Amino acid sequence: MTYDLVSLSIIMMIAVTCPIITQLIPGKLMPQTVLLLVFGAIFGPFILDKIWVTKAVELLSELGLAFLFQLDVVLGAFAAGFILRFVTPNGNHTLNLKLEGVGYGFLIPVFFVVSGASIDVKAVVANPALLITFIIMLLVRAVPIFVATTLDHRVNPLDPQDKLTVSLYCTMALPLIVAVTSLAVQGGTMHQTIASTLVAAGAVTVFLMPLLGGLTSKLMKGETRLIAPTA
Repeated sequence: MTYDLVSLSIIMMIAVTCPIITQLIPGKLMPQTVLLLVFGAIFGPFILDKIWVTKAVELLSELGLAFLFQLDVVLGAFAAGFILRFVTPNGNHTLNLKLEGVGYGFLIPVFFVVSGASIDVKAVVANPALLITFIIMLLVRAVPIFVATTLDHRVNPLDPQDKLTVSLYCTMALPLIVAVTSLAVQGGTMHQTIASTLVAAGAVTVFLMPLLGGLTSKLMKGETRLIAPTA
């Protein structure tokens, strides 16, 4: 019970602190989800060993996963939602806001912090080639998206720089990567080292892709301005 309280207290402090730190960073270059994973990894069993992934913590993490993907994977949650809908058939805006506050303000941060605590940082650092390979594999996802936006002929098509920016942003899939790797490790179908590297690669893309998207957009728009007067 003591381990549960200590772990949840640290997770709550991280969940409260990360949005503040994100707002203080110039340009908001560090996404909140990445920051949650980083703090989870630092306080997790592989570094400081201050967060213990107990059964109670795992339960809250799985609830956060369910809320993140809007899945009623827990029968009790489904039953509670069914009863609430029966009692208030037209919905209750105030209640919905409170539930979303609990989900987005606590359960989802718990999920990301616990996932970060499961990252074996030493294993990731020991195999940088695998990390780079995974990052490149995630970048490859931008190619079919760019081709699809190029072949999509509409009345108001996207500019080339906007197509590239959209393609880069679409390569980010950190929540899905974290969710799938967590389930795979629990099921015994993926080693923790591979899962840690995949999550680290996803975190890098979330941090890197907005920078690349903004940079390429500025460069391409700058070239357009230079070419336009001479046309």
